[in-house]
Amino acid sequence: MNGRVHYEVLRNSLHRDDILEHAKANGVSWEEHSHPGINWMRASSAIIKHIDKGNKFHTDGIDLETGKKMLDHYIQLREAHKKTMIPHIRSAVAKLHAEKGDSNTSPMDLLEEAHEHLKANGGHVWAEKLSTLHHINMQIKKLSDRIDKMSKAQSKTQSV
Repeated sequence: MNGRVHYEVLRNSLHRDDILEHAKANGVSWEEHSHPGINWMRASSAIIKHIDKGNKFHTDGIDLETGKKMLDHYIQLREAHKKTMIPHIRSAVAKLHAEKGDSNTSPMDLLEEAHEHLKANGGHVWAEKLSTLHHINMQIKKLSDRIDKMSKAQSKTQSV
């Protein structure tokens, strides 16, 4: 699922030619085809598989505006993803809180335990959701740091 998320951000932030260039620079390979649509489909699939295997997909050389666009898209994806997870988390917290029978314990104190409960009882689907959310949060942090550096460098250049 991480590959699909990252690919969607790339697709909505960069031009196809730029994505293909980044893919090749990241070691992604596919059987190239003379028809642009078929080549794009094969490259897209290869990018998603590359990321899903745990490989990195760097987007070195993007400009500040593209970075901000990618960051905004990741934030939107995170919020949508969290909305699908929150009802499950609330349910697990309520269940654990009722089982404990301790009215002094805040339900929020059971959050980590609820995650573990869902991971143990929700199987691969819940584990994939947590993994995807973790991936999205990591990408947001990396892009935020990168944008800060780019903004500072741009400010220094403009002030000189």
